Amino acid sequence: MKPNYYLLLIIPLMFCSCGTKPSITSSDQLEELKQMVEEKYYRIVSDRAYPQVTSAMNSLQNTGLVPRGSSVGQIDLISIPNYVTIKGDSIFAELPYYGERQLYSGYNGSDNSVSVKGLYSDYSVTQNDKNNSYVIKIDAKSQTETIQFVITLFPNLKSSIHLNSTSRRPIRYSGQVSAL
Repeated sequence: MKPNYYLLLIIPLMFCSCGTKPSITSSDQLEELKQMVEEKYYRIVSDRAYPQVTSAMNSLQNTGLVPRGSSVGQIDLISIPNYVTIKGDSIFAELPYYGERQLYSGYNGSDNSVSVKGLYSDYSVTQNDKNNSYVIKIDAKSQTETIQFVITLFPNLKSSIHLNSTSRRPIRYSGQVSAL
């Protein structure tokens, strides 16, 4: 029985073609991102939330409370309105929150979302020269808590937001950034 030489040639080619290609960004995208960060004038809309998975969150998996197409570690936000907007010295944010509260600081009719409107207290930008991304740290206050936003903006206009709060467990969001 002769080995099939064509099969020996095709199998390695299949493995080589299964790799992911790095995203290619144009100089226009790099310039657009740089301008948004320098002018502090942009909006981020997230398509996924990544809550910190705890034993309490795991117990929700089979209750039907997790949206369809999601898990306790990854929530689909496509049909849920959300945004983080930076306009000069102000931040406006409405983000759905999935996770555990460590402290609850009031029953003033607010829902469980993260809602911030107004001036921020701290804003710092660090540029990563290796991948041309920007890391932006913003401290802001809502009515009931202090929130730190650690926003990473990538040249392909993708975004990552790490949210740390004084009364909630951390959560991360991923999405797109655009100029206003």
